Amino acid sequence: MTQAPFIPINLPPGFEHTYSTVEGVTLHAIEGGQGTPLLLLGGWPQTCYVWRLLLEPLGQNFHVIALDMRGQGDSYIPEGSYDCGTAAQEIIAYLQQKGITSFYLVGHDVGAWVAFTILKLFPQSVLGAGLIDAAIPGLVSDDFFSVVNAAKVWQFYFHKVPDLADSLVAGKEKEYLSWYFTNKSKRKDNLTPAVIDYYARYYSRPGAMKAGFLWYSAVEETIATNALEPGVRFSQPIFAMGGEFATKNLIYSGLEPYCDRLSPYLIDGCGHYIPEEAPAEIVQAIIETFKP
Repeated sequence: MTQAPFIPINLPPGFEHTYSTVEGVTLHAIEGGQGTPLLLLGGWPQTCYVWRLLLEPLGQNFHVIALDMRGQGDSYIPEGSYDCGTAAQEIIAYLQQKGITSFYLVGHDVGAWVAFTILKLFPQSVLGAGLIDAAIPGLVSDDFFSVVNAAKVWQFYFHKVPDLADSLVAGKEKEYLSWYFTNKSKRKDNLTPAVIDYYARYYSRPGAMKAGFLWYSAVEETIATNALEPGVRFSQPIFAMGGEFATKNLIYSGLEPYCDRLSPYLIDGCGHYIPEEAPAEIVQAIIETFKP
């Protein structure tokens, strides 16, 4: 199935837009490169466009699939739950449809939530993983969401009532999203007004902003899915990355008791949007950790 993306973008040589339909949900990806499959999952309020600065260097060592998850970018916006278990099952079915049964996996923000769920539910398929700057439900301590930390986590509660949040933000999508990109980033060279406008145009489409909020309304279900038993061990090479001015070592602290080969990366002078603030550091972490 082929169709034009909502907003055309220039792709590196050897990359193309692909579309696959899984149980009635059409998922879009930017795909290309040579080597073992590497799945990239972006977060909210972004799309697979967040990985644009990494595609060409990663394509030299991996078959890169930068995927728009359900409700994201040029993928379909289905009804129903946006819990991470549902998304993980859908993504595994998507990969199996492509004949991919083992792969490397990297996620940022909500993409890291789903990446962790995939790692937990399908560890036999994940060759290695990277989790980037996220408060992953079910992995992070409940204290992180306490009132004391409200200045950092208020959006979890606002987005938890998606109909209300959607009605209040409608018509002000650009203003709302600009607040995040302005206040949660430090290195702003790749987060220009044009880039922010790109994301705002995607999330101004009917149903798109509410779909983003639905990830947060399903947090309790995701926590139940992601909860780890004391004896769980991950033997794959994994890196946990955080920005100095964002979640820092939050993911590493949560994962460390369960991992045999976990590497921490703290990015100095960086905010939350690491794929755009520090793309070279992510490429380095992927190469060092996965050793293609």
